[in-house]
Amino acid sequence: MSGDAYIKFVTEHAGDDPGRLLLSADRWPQVDVRRAARNIAARARIRTKIPSWYAHPELEYPGSLPLEQASSEATALYKQQFVPAGARIADLTGGLGVDCWFLSQGAAQAHYCELKSELVAAARHNFAALGRADIEIHEGSGTQWLREQSETFDLIYLDPARRGAGQRRVYDISDCEPNLLEIKDMLLAKSSRVLAKISPMADISRTLEQFPETRQLHVVAVAGEVKELLLLLEAPYPEPLIVAHDILGGGAHHFEFHPQQEPAAEVRYAGRLGKYLFQPSKAILKAGAFRLLSERFGLEKLAPSTHLYTADTIPEGFPGKVFEVETTFDWSKDALRRLKQSYDRMEMTALNFPLATDALRKKTRLAGGGSRHLFATTLADKSKKLIICRF
Repeated sequence: MSGDAYIKFVTEHAGDDPGRLLLSADRWPQVDVRRAARNIAARARIRTKIPSWYAHPELEYPGSLPLEQASSEATALYKQQFVPAGARIADLTGGLGVDCWFLSQGAAQAHYCELKSELVAAARHNFAALGRADIEIHEGSGTQWLREQSETFDLIYLDPARRGAGQRRVYDISDCEPNLLEIKDMLLAKSSRVLAKISPMADISRTLEQFPETRQLHVVAVAGEVKELLLLLEAPYPEPLIVAHDILGGGAHHFEFHPQQEPAAEVRYAGRLGKYLFQPSKAILKAGAFRLLSERFGLEKLAPSTHLYTADTIPEGFPGKVFEVETTFDWSKDALRRLKQSYDRMEMTALNFPLATDALRKKTRLAGGGSRHLFATTLADKSKKLIICRF
């Protein structure tokens, strides 16, 4: 089957069920339907995740796991800021090649390393189709390849595999492959700058203790969900910068600070609820900038362990969601009765509250959706409140 005919088949059947295509494979004897079905299924998954690759129906996707582990286009584009102009870069854990391809856009020379032959073959095909046939591809251990190089690089990138025996997910850096703790000295001897993608579940304080070479740690979220932690390693650095960045459809929330600034920040606790309620982005919460939000934006925190804030005005650039307070109830059986009488649906979140969100929804028997959001939480005076807000 010619390449053009194959691409036409993949394009024409983009919305079809891959399983049904396989069951009807005898209808297209001239087509490698198994290959086409695999790539059609993959393209459906990357349509919003990697839209610029979706635009190329000729690309190959060898299996679902590499696609699951690949960075999104949004986070790959975010990493481009770490590539010096005209740099010589190396991706030691190439995988599907998404990060390597995006990082190579600003590089003079790029190297891709990968252990699995099927991913190497796909990368070779895809890079050529995407106009970067000049990316040098190396099959085998990226760590071993790097040890054998006499030249140095401007940036080394790696995304250690977070799967253990039996494809079990692992989160500790020392359980990943390669073990970044064991090879960091060698990496920094080969490059002045190392960028590592680690599990979004990793503990930030412990990570900074393990890596005193950290210059920056980036918490990267997409549409409110934390997707990646990025470690930028250079020489030992006394004051690492923590960056919380939430990529949104129409822009981004960005907040940065040094770890020692958080405990020193002056926080004010609310004696009453203001006109507005503020909910920080997930990136901010993961980064741990709780007191600093109060100080920098002039907000009052509801309680030490309640990461919600209030004010009568909206400060410019708050990194999170803003709600208008409609009414509040003390937590009681009477409050539940009044809720059921007055509302039939609303979103809800329980924070620092005796009930979890799911248990609270079951107790209130309110459907989700609508234009209101219920926050069940605890104030600084230990009182339990139900705060009803409008979006």
